Amino acid sequence: MAYAAVTSLMNTMQQSMQVTGCNLQSFYKKLETVRAIMETPCYIAGDLEALTSLEDEITQLAYTTQDMVDSESRRVFTAKNAATQTTEFWDHHSLLKQAIRDIDSMRNKWMKMQNRYDNIQDWKAQNLTITSTSQHTLERENMMVGREIEFEMVQDQLARGASEVEVVSIVGMGGIGKTTLANKLFCDPFIVSRFDIRAKVTITQEYCTRNVLLDLLFSISGSGRTGGLCEQQDDGQLADQLQKLLKGRRYLIVIDDIWAKEAWDDIKLCFPDCNCRSRILMTTRNMEVAEYASSGKLPYQLLFLSSVESWNLLYEKVFVKECFSPEFENIGKQIALNCKGLPLTIVVISGLLQKIGKSLDKWKSVAENVGSVVSTDLDVQCMKVLALSYHHLPQHLRACFLYFAIFPVDKLIFVNKLVRLWAAEGFLKVDEMKNMEEVGKECLKDLTDRNLIFIHRVSRLDGKIKACGMHDMIRELCLREARNTNFVNVIMDNQNPSELARHFSTKLRGRISIQSEQSTFVPDQLYAVRNSKPCSLLLFIRKPSTSRIMQELEHFNLLRVVELASPMLDAFPICIVGLFHLRYLALTFYSSINHRDIYIAPSVDNLQYLQTFILKFQKNFFIRPKFSFVLPLEIFKMSALRHLSLDRSKLNRYASRETSWDLGNLQCLSGWNPLYCTSSIFRLFPNLKKLKICDHKEYYMDGYDVVKGLHDLCYLDQLEELKYKMRKSIKGTTLATNYLSRHSQLPPPGAFPQNLKKLAFTSTSLPWEDLRIVGKLPKLEALKLAYDACVGREWKVVEEGFPQLKFLLLQHLGLNYWRASSDHFPRLERLVIDRCGYLDSIPHDFAEITTLQLIDISNCAESVGNSAKKILEEIEDNYGSTVEVCIS
Repeated sequence: MAYAAVTSLMNTMQQSMQVTGCNLQSFYKKLETVRAIMETPCYIAGDLEALTSLEDEITQLAYTTQDMVDSESRRVFTAKNAATQTTEFWDHHSLLKQAIRDIDSMRNKWMKMQNRYDNIQDWKAQNLTITSTSQHTLERENMMVGREIEFEMVQDQLARGASEVEVVSIVGMGGIGKTTLANKLFCDPFIVSRFDIRAKVTITQEYCTRNVLLDLLFSISGSGRTGGLCEQQDDGQLADQLQKLLKGRRYLIVIDDIWAKEAWDDIKLCFPDCNCRSRILMTTRNMEVAEYASSGKLPYQLLFLSSVESWNLLYEKVFVKECFSPEFENIGKQIALNCKGLPLTIVVISGLLQKIGKSLDKWKSVAENVGSVVSTDLDVQCMKVLALSYHHLPQHLRACFLYFAIFPVDKLIFVNKLVRLWAAEGFLKVDEMKNMEEVGKECLKDLTDRNLIFIHRVSRLDGKIKACGMHDMIRELCLREARNTNFVNVIMDNQNPSELARHFSTKLRGRISIQSEQSTFVPDQLYAVRNSKPCSLLLFIRKPSTSRIMQELEHFNLLRVVELASPMLDAFPICIVGLFHLRYLALTFYSSINHRDIYIAPSVDNLQYLQTFILKFQKNFFIRPKFSFVLPLEIFKMSALRHLSLDRSKLNRYASRETSWDLGNLQCLSGWNPLYCTSSIFRLFPNLKKLKICDHKEYYMDGYDVVKGLHDLCYLDQLEELKYKMRKSIKGTTLATNYLSRHSQLPPPGAFPQNLKKLAFTSTSLPWEDLRIVGKLPKLEALKLAYDACVGREWKVVEEGFPQLKFLLLQHLGLNYWRASSDHFPRLERLVIDRCGYLDSIPHDFAEITTLQLIDISNCAESVGNSAKKILEEIEDNYGSTVEVCIS
C-alpha cells in the first residue's frame, strides 16, 4: 500500500499549505515523481520479497512523515507571534527535507528493481504460455448450467445481425462462467456450421502480442507450436499472414479473458472486414474493456447463479456420476446454496465431495463449514482466480478496493459516505480539473465495471449509484488481502486473542473495524490494540455503549478517521478534540444528559484538518423537538470542512461572529436551522453546493415565516441542490391545523440561486400557486414535493411551467386534481408518484412529451395507473416509441 501512503502524504501536504500558507511545493513535486514511478506495473517474481519489504518501508515512512507534517503545521498555525511562526516553519522545512530525502532514496531502489524487470520482459514474453494457467483449465471444465438465455442471445447475435464484423462481449467476474459459455458457443454445431474459420486464444494480464498471433495462426491451422516458418517471422509478418488467412472468409474468433484496452488495440487490425458476417467473441472481467471493443452493442453481463441453478450444477458434477441416497441430496442442496452462486466455487466443492465419497458425516461437515472449506482451498483454486482481478488493479484502485473490508458483511454501503471516507484517508489522486467527490465516484465506477463491486441501489433521478455492496466470495478475498497487508484489521465477537495479536504484530499502521453485538466487548479490544497506532477506527456496534470506549479512544492520538456508526454517546466527548489529525468524524448519540441539547465544545476548532463532521441521533430519536446539536461559533474557524451533517442544529451566541471567518471549502451542509439562513451566514459558505434546511414546523408557523431564510439564498451562487424539510407535528397537532392557520410563501425567483439544479420541499405547506416561482429557475432539472410540501386540492400549472425539468416526484400529497399540459413540462423524463391517494389522474396531455422515459406509480388510485397506461398507448401509437410504466 505504498502508493496509497504516498498519495495520502501528498494530500496532507496540500492541506498543510492551505492551512499554514507555507510553501511546500518543491517537496510536493518530488513526491509526484515518486508516485509516477510507482504507478508503473511491477511484476517481479524473483524479487517479490524484496519489493514487498521496500513497499512496507515506503508506507511506514510516508505515514510517519504525514503525522509529522500535521504536527508541525499545527505548531505553525497556532504560533503566538510572527517570530515563533517563522521558527516553527523552518523546523518544519528541515524535518520534511530529510523525510523526502529518505523517500527519494527508496524511490531509487524501486527504479533499480523496475529496470531489472524491464530487462527480462523480452525473455519472459518468448517463454510465456498464455493458455496454460490452471484457473482457465478449471473454468473450461465447468458444466454450463443456468446460462440458457444468455447462450441463446449470444448465439443469435453471432449467427445473425449485420454483415460487418461485430465484436460481442461477455463480461463477468473471475469464475462466473464466461469461458465456459464462450467455449460452449465455439463448439455449438449451429455456430460451427455458420463459419468458415474458427479460432480462439486466451490473453492474460501479461500478454505478449506475438504469442497471441501465433496461437491464432496455430488454432486455425491445427498444427503445433514448435518449429515451422511462423516461428521465424516477426510480429508484422505474423499479423499480415493472419489477415490474409481471414480475408474474404466468414470467421469466428474467440478472445478469452482480455484485460486491457491496449491488448485489443494491438490485435484488432488483424481482423479484416469483408462484409461476410464475421464475428469476434470476447470475454473480460472489465466492463470498460468490453464497451471499448464492442461494436455498439451492450455487453452481456453474467450474474451469479440462482439457488436452483447452483444445485443443478452441483448435481451434474457429483450426483449424475454416482447414485446417492436422498440424505446426500438434501445436504448437497445446502452446500450449493452456501457457494453463493459462483460456478467456480461449486466446481471446487464438487471435487472435494467426489474425493470424500459416500461418508454422510463428512458431507455434513462440509455443509456446516463450507465457507471455511472454500477458504482453505481458495489459495489454490477459487481465490487464485478471484485474486487475479485484485492484483491486476491499477495502484490507485487497490486501497479503494481493500477499504470495503472495513464494513460489516451485511452493511449497505452508501456511495457518498464511502467517497468521503476515501477522501479522508487520502487515497484519491486529485487534479486541478476534478474535486475529490468526482474522483471518488470515478474510482467506484471503475470497480463496478471490473465486477468487484455490485450496485445495490441507483438514483431514480439520473441512474447514478447510490449504494453498493460486495459479493461474499470477493469480500473474503478483500478481507484476506487487507489483513495480510495490515491495511484493515477486523475485530469481531469471540475472536481468538492470539489471532488478534498476530494481525497487529506488524509495525505498519492500519485501520481497525470493530464489529460486535455488545458494547462491553469493545473497550478490552481497544486496549489490546492501542499500541498499533491505527490511522482509522470504525465501530459497528448494535447496542448503546458506555463511556469507557471514549476513555480508550484517548490513546489513539494518530487517528484520521473515527466512525461511531452505532448509538453510543449521551454527550459530546471532549477527548475527541485532542485527536487533531482527524479528517473524518461521525458520532451517533442515543440520549442527552438531563434531556437537554447536546453542546459541541468550542475547542472543536482544534480539529483544523477535519473535512467531514457528522452528528446524528439514534434513528427516530431526533424527531423529539427538545434535542438539538448546539454548535459553537468556533465551527466557522474550521476552514478544511467540506461536509457538515447534522440532524438538527442551533448556534451558540449567534450575535458574535468574526468577519474573517470563512468556510470556503464547505460543499455540503445538512440539518441547518432556518433561523440562521441569513446573508451574513451564507456569505461564509461561498462554494456550497448542497444545502438541507430543516427543523420542527411548530417553531416557525407562529412568529416566523417558514421560508424567510430563502430570501437570502441568492448569496449561495454555487448552490446546486436545496432541500427544505420541516419535521412532523408533535403533541397531537395536525398538519391540517397548521397549514390552515398559516401557509408558507416562497420569495421571488431572484432570491433563489440561479445555478440550482435540484430542489426538494418536505412538509412545508406551500400554496400550489407559489410553484410558478420555482418554474422560473433557469437550470432546475429535478423537483421533489413530499409530505404536504404543497397544500390544496388542485395544482393548476400556469405560465411557462417548468421548461428545464427532467425529474418530478410527488409523494404523500393531498392533491386531487392536477391541471397541466405537455408545454408546461417539455423536457420531463421521469415522473414518480407515490402515496398520493386522492389524485384522480395524470394530465392526459403528457402523451405529447416526447422526452418522457418513465412513469412510476405506487400506492395511488387505480385511475392514476389507468391514465399512465393511456399515455403509454398514445405515445406508442403516435411516435412509435415507448415509455416504461411501473405500477405497484
